[in-house]
Parts: sequence; C-alpha cells; structure tokens
Amino acid sequence: MPIHVFVDETKARGLLMAAARCPSGDVTVTRKALKGLLLPGQERLHFNHERPARRKQILEVITGFHLLVDLYRADRDTHADRRQCLEAIVRDCASSAERLVVELEESTYEHDRRWLRDATRRFGCHETLRWDVLVAKADPLLWVPDAVAWSWMRGGEWRRAVAPFCQLRGL
Repeated sequence: MPIHVFVDETKARGLLMAAARCPSGDVTVTRKALKGLLLPGQERLHFNHERPARRKQILEVITGFHLLVDLYRADRDTHADRRQCLEAIVRDCASSAERLVVELEESTYEHDRRWLRDATRRFGCHETLRWDVLVAKADPLLWVPDAVAWSWMRGGEWRRAVAPFCQLRGL
C-alpha cells in the first residue's frame, strides 16, 4: 500500500529529522483524530508548548496509529546536514511513498525545495512522489514527527514512549 510521509525536525544538539510514514488509506482518519486533540483556540499541536500530562495524552493517541517513524540524525545543524537528511528521506521512501510533506522552515525554504526536487530526480521518483513544504497548521500529520522528534531528543521516559515505532536510519 502506498504511504504518505510527514517530516519535521528538532535542532537540539545537532539535527534530528523525523519522517512519519502513514498508509494512504489511513491519512484521513489519522488527521481527524489529531484535530480532535486540539484545545479551544489552538490551530495546531506543538509539542514543545504542551504540558507533560498533555504530551503523554498526545503520545498515547499517536501510538495507537501504528505508524512507523524513521529518524535521521546529524551531529550539526548545517545546510549540508539538512540536505543530507532530506536526501536520505527521499531515498528511503522513493519506492513506496506517493506524497512527502516537509514542515516549512523559513530559513531553508528555497534550499529545501531545490534539494527535494534534485533528490526526487536522483532517486527516480520525480514522476511518482508528490512533495510539499507546508506550515504545520496546514496538515495535522506534521504534528506527529514534531512530537516524536521532541520525545526522542528529550530522552528518558519520552524516548521510551516513542521507541517502539521508531527506527534510526543511516544518512
């Protein structure tokens, strides 16, 4: 079954990009469940701004989705490292993904677009993989890699909560 991949990063102690894989047939129901987690007045979930009890609640819901999240780690947060992570994500999803959505990072927007275009050509999926660079509130599935990346980098109980559905991937 084709998948959609949603990507966000954390820049704590280097760069960690999380790429959440969601089966195409589950995208609509997963978005709806995530929107159901919004509190009055919230436009999006941002894990860094949530209280610990709320983080646990959000992670319980995410765990129930049975998604797989690929993690790509670089020791530094440079343009070269970001490009390497994005290229690895495209490489790893080229054969199975029909859509790739990367959360907008204003300072790298033009670079990200060029790198994604080049990577889809390099890995032979430029005709089959649609990709977008969007703000987080535009697609609730971007909230999943945000929560997972934060939890992984935080370590301890937070990492243990997401570890069962995460895998570190090579660059």
